[in-house]
Amino acid sequence: MFSLSLSNTIIIILVISFAIQQISQDYANTLTFSVLRTFTEPWRLVTAIFLHAHIIHLFANTYSLYLIGNALETKIKKIDLLKIFFIGGIIGYIRQWAFYKLNYSTVILGLGSSGAVSPLLASAGLLMPETKVNVFFIPIKIKYLVIIFYVFEIIAFAIGDTTTDHETHLVTGLFGVIYTRLFLWKQR
Repeated sequence: MFSLSLSNTIIIILVISFAIQQISQDYANTLTFSVLRTFTEPWRLVTAIFLHAHIIHLFANTYSLYLIGNALETKIKKIDLLKIFFIGGIIGYIRQWAFYKLNYSTVILGLGSSGAVSPLLASAGLLMPETKVNVFFIPIKIKYLVIIFYVFEIIAFAIGDTTTDHETHLVTGLFGVIYTRLFLWKQR
């Protein structure tokens, strides 16, 4: 019997959503997160997770989810993976709204699943740091991926890079650490 992992199922949904997005601009316009519509259209906090700006954006998020999500599924319950993914994504967009309201940001639109994937990486780094994943056929311990990713995010944030929402990656990564320590640490 063929069975898809939860992470691979999410990846398929992300790819299908991206394909629809390429066909219908209305689809993207209706689902993209907007700080101006946070309270009148709250579903956008979730639906924006399934949209991506371009194929590289989609690839980066789905490949990361493939590596980390599938590894993490061997260690935690599927419901916990879903909670981390969706709550992380929602926190990322709430952070974007808060920074806009506090005048720390002028960004009003958001899309992508990196805010949902980043806390999975943080969780995997805590629960299975010695586990190796094959990054483009090169086996790398998860703890090194975590270090590389978050050091890069801190540096990019510090130098003011605005091409990616580094703050969201850092905030949702912190959420991943907190969730893991509170709810998953005893499962190690």
